[in-house]
Amino acid sequence: MLRPTPARVLYLIAGVVVGAFALLVYTSLAGAPTFLASVMPTARPSSQTVSPPTAFTGRTLDKILPVNQLATKGGVQLRINTLEEYSDGFSLTYSIVGGQTGEPAPVLKPERFSVTDDRGSSYQLSPIGSAATVAPGFSSGYLSFSPALDKEASALTVTVPHLLIVSDVGDTGEPRVIDGPWQVKVALR
Repeated sequence: MLRPTPARVLYLIAGVVVGAFALLVYTSLAGAPTFLASVMPTARPSSQTVSPPTAFTGRTLDKILPVNQLATKGGVQLRINTLEEYSDGFSLTYSIVGGQTGEPAPVLKPERFSVTDDRGSSYQLSPIGSAATVAPGFSSGYLSFSPALDKEASALTVTVPHLLIVSDVGDTGEPRVIDGPWQVKVALR
């Protein structure tokens, strides 16, 4: 067994510092990796004067709605499991199941989520309070959105336009895409 000597500890610290610096340089030059696109905020053009949505904190939970709605397309199922309403936003839990019987299951990741209500309001994904887990044949996540739900809205439409097969990266380094859309209507009242 290798014992920690001062030289090994120094090499370890130097490796961590060099790696962190390389990651910082990479993300500043090339941007964040594509698999983080669904949880990273997107920049808006500066020519638009759009007020930013209020930040999601999840401080006050108002109610939890069991949703259990399913959309199926191309052998892939998207299920919205629950909706949690907060004073400053809301959260959804979802699961994605895909793969053909007898074949290795692909690792699927949603490209992005789009959420609108029946009154025309759209909601922005908040990286704070959002998480996802991807595995062969099954992906799940907890997504937070802001601003708070419109009190007059009676339904949300959750749309996933495409799924990425992150277990099948082509020669270009980009994952294959499964065209959707998968749409789930969530009743709020």
